[in-house]
Amino acid sequence: MGFTHEEKVLWRLDRLLGQHLRNALYRHTCPVSIESWDVAGEPVDFQTARQAEYRPMSVGDPWGTAWDTWWLHVTGQVPAEWAQEADTRPELVVDLGKVGLGPGFQAEGLVHRPDGSVVKAIEPFNGWVPVPDPGQPCEFYIEAASNPQISNGGSFHPTELGNEGVGKEKGIYHLQRLELGLLDLQVWNLIQELNVLQGLLREIDPTRTRYANILDAIEAALNSIDPNDVAGTAAQARRCLADVLSAPATKGHTVYAVGHAHIDSAWLWPLRETPRKVARTFSNVVELADEYPDFIFAASSAQQYQWLKESEPDVYEGVRRKVRSGQFVPVGGMWVESDANLPGGESLVRQFLQGGRFFQEEFGVTSHIAWLPDSFGYSGAFPQIARLAGMDYFLTQKISWNDTDTFPFHSFMWQGIDGTEIFTHFPPSDKYNSDASPADVARSEKNYTEKGKGASSLLLYGWGDGGGGPTREMVAAAELQKDLEGGPRVLMTSPETFFRQAKDEMKNPPRWVGELYLELHRGTATSQAATKSGNKRSESLLRQAEYWASQAAILCGTPYPYDELQEIWRKVLLYQFHDILPGSAIAWVYAEVQRSDRKIWAQLEEIIDRSLKALAGSGDVPLEANAGPLAQEGVPAGAVAAPRTGNTGAAGDAPVSRARREGDDVVLENDRVSFRIDSRGHVLSAVDKASGRDAIDPAVPANVLRLFVDAPAHWDAWDIDKTYQDMELPGARVEGTALSDQGRLTLTGTIGQSSFSQELSLDDDTDALIIRTHVDWKESDRLLKLSFPTNLYTKEAVNEIQFGHLSRPVTENTSWEQARFEAAAQRWVHIQEGGFGVSLANCTNYGHDVHQFILPDGRPGTRIQISLLRAPHFPDPRADLGGHDFTVALGVGTDIRRAIRMGYRLNVPLRSWSGAHPVDPLVKVDGSDVLIESVKLAEDRSGDLIVRLYESAGARSRARLTAGFGWSGVDEVGLMEVPCDAVQPAIRSQEDGGIDLELHPFQIVTLRFRRS
Repeated sequence: MGFTHEEKVLWRLDRLLGQHLRNALYRHTCPVSIESWDVAGEPVDFQTARQAEYRPMSVGDPWGTAWDTWWLHVTGQVPAEWAQEADTRPELVVDLGKVGLGPGFQAEGLVHRPDGSVVKAIEPFNGWVPVPDPGQPCEFYIEAASNPQISNGGSFHPTELGNEGVGKEKGIYHLQRLELGLLDLQVWNLIQELNVLQGLLREIDPTRTRYANILDAIEAALNSIDPNDVAGTAAQARRCLADVLSAPATKGHTVYAVGHAHIDSAWLWPLRETPRKVARTFSNVVELADEYPDFIFAASSAQQYQWLKESEPDVYEGVRRKVRSGQFVPVGGMWVESDANLPGGESLVRQFLQGGRFFQEEFGVTSHIAWLPDSFGYSGAFPQIARLAGMDYFLTQKISWNDTDTFPFHSFMWQGIDGTEIFTHFPPSDKYNSDASPADVARSEKNYTEKGKGASSLLLYGWGDGGGGPTREMVAAAELQKDLEGGPRVLMTSPETFFRQAKDEMKNPPRWVGELYLELHRGTATSQAATKSGNKRSESLLRQAEYWASQAAILCGTPYPYDELQEIWRKVLLYQFHDILPGSAIAWVYAEVQRSDRKIWAQLEEIIDRSLKALAGSGDVPLEANAGPLAQEGVPAGAVAAPRTGNTGAAGDAPVSRARREGDDVVLENDRVSFRIDSRGHVLSAVDKASGRDAIDPAVPANVLRLFVDAPAHWDAWDIDKTYQDMELPGARVEGTALSDQGRLTLTGTIGQSSFSQELSLDDDTDALIIRTHVDWKESDRLLKLSFPTNLYTKEAVNEIQFGHLSRPVTENTSWEQARFEAAAQRWVHIQEGGFGVSLANCTNYGHDVHQFILPDGRPGTRIQISLLRAPHFPDPRADLGGHDFTVALGVGTDIRRAIRMGYRLNVPLRSWSGAHPVDPLVKVDGSDVLIESVKLAEDRSGDLIVRLYESAGARSRARLTAGFGWSGVDEVGLMEVPCDAVQPAIRSQEDGGIDLELHPFQIVTLRFRRS
């Protein structure tokens, strides 16, 4: 069997790189003295570690248990004779050990000087530390994190390694290398040049002259290397490559390369580990920026900078220095890279408000690029929110993970539900942790879909998730490809420079309208149900606390709790990170979040109580406080008032509900609606009395718990595969029902291995059937849905999202529709047939599916299902086990306005209070479709009042706003509470103490009142 000359050259190259050059990278080595101390618990600070009792350690020794920390004390003397070696640099060479998976999921280390200051980090692919000049002593303390491999080599097998606390298994790592080495710079540079040329060969057509030239140059270099004298022959080998490395690229595509290190704020590690990952990565970046003046790095997430400021102030000062020089670029303007579907609208506002203010106060910079490369889909409300927060551009990459359809664009205008547009880019390399190789650079051009309209794309390079960020090898690769024939030009630059160029060169960019739905990770709308319902509760309490505290501050002079609210908001925003709220982190994370949630709720309840006591006084008058934007039970929006006390016959009184048994069935009804429920708790009939229309076919009842096998092919906690639809299990078994004197129907039963109970009652305020479900969940690989089949024929369902709603098809005409079989909604979904609608609201869940099905009579109906629980085993092997409570409201004969009322009724309920007197609203809006979403004092602590409103119906709407306090002026501002170019004026006039507004569909308006 013969081999071609080309094959032999490439084999020789592989051997040279993998053996001879690697072995010659360090001309000389020198041992060091190593001592170690096992913390055997949670991490400690440097001063504690420095005073510990250390024991001798040797290369090859085992160390570490899961989540433990070891400190290594290293001392040595850099040999004086090394000073005589030209083209060299002394370093400390460290390999803490590896367990198989990529960087970011391994042992990591942070290197300190004896005074505690940080040098840089040790990572799997970044194992060198600068040392003093030859002849000088060296001394270091290495904080080594024994982070376990959670994913079992990339599989999704259950593991206990994500449980809270330090593990017990000893010696999960072995110290592989720790010595002084004299780096041969000629050999190191030769390796970088050969790696780039080898990568370039793989991208070039072998029939091209350029391919032959590179192959010939490589062969000449191979022939120049003496394996027994690599150091003496490396320079000659490099000269053989000079001509092919200096051949310029042809005019065409430009890849803008930006250093990056996507660090999940928690995922397969606990929250306490992320500040250490940040310190390690950012210290590497500062060191790299000192050595390479053209290197530019971008990092998002103000929370991570805050952690660094608290944990490693000297590294933080290095970051500040590099921000000033332009080499370290804060991007995103958000507190964390949050999920973009599940947080409420005000939460997304606060992500930008808290993040943007931090960057401005700490660095004096304002980011104009919204930066969410890894979140699991993007709400149709996001363009408006981002633009009003001062963002001009948006970057993501995740949509390239679609499992069904390929997204058609890389650079485009994304139009949101209100018509606002933001220039958006998906890096066509399809990754956000590139190694800057010729393969990734070439892929950037090959995949780029806007050829002919544009010629620019972004490449984000660097090891993420604690892998240490960009390496000197990556920077060298980018520099070598700056202008290299055979590939696109590579320009190391800032993200904003790229975005300006990309937008300017595209005179008529393509346009995408609506949400950016990710055809993957659909289970993240349901997994870790307690964290999701907890998020909704936190958002509700924050709304109430801010509103009542603002009113108490303005009307009563009560001190406004600025610091306390900021601390709470920042925790809630952190827990909305895109691997926490979606349910895809380890168990330790959720144990911590749920403990913190309970503290947050107690704090907010105390703020609310304190504020209401100041406003309503002390007394025995029964009152109800309504922090919602719509009246409830006769209590005006934003007021504290006596509740309505039953039907007196007066106009506006709510109908009084009645409950009765008819055989085995129970009927819950009032003058407007009637619901018939059988002995299993199933809704057989839902009648709107005004129209006489029944929304339910009794042969296909509603309020049915359905249990499915849930065994996705990959990504356990993340994914729901469509195959679940073919794997339904036996339904619920009801053990008994009871009807109380208050008209509440209760029942208990079992489904699968789990027990459940339900309480059904009629809410006279919204005419909705309220269904409260408790489940003691004991399942494995199961999906539980609560199903509401209807006889309505429609082609689309309306789903509430942040600051509005959007329609999704219920049909499966296209692959895009078929792939959207599970999606998130905020507080409600609604379907409509002509003028007749059915709405389902909730205050605990996000995941829904709404699809057409065939009724027994052969006609099409529409089924609404809300996903209650899953039972995945990775990364949390016991996810969701235990007790859960869910609340939904079923409305019949509804429209969008009533769906909105139902949603707010559940999520911002009345608060019972005993006081001395009622309290009028602080601000009042006359106009049914313009709703107040937030009332708070301004972040700058000027005492100005911020009022945020939005148009809720999807139509041009007018409203009049009046304030219950003295004010001297009002400004329309952006979400940062300052003027913003994206603000579209909504104030029509100001007269008679009020403000007349006109809002376009789904417009968000933020008013800043100067108090008189």
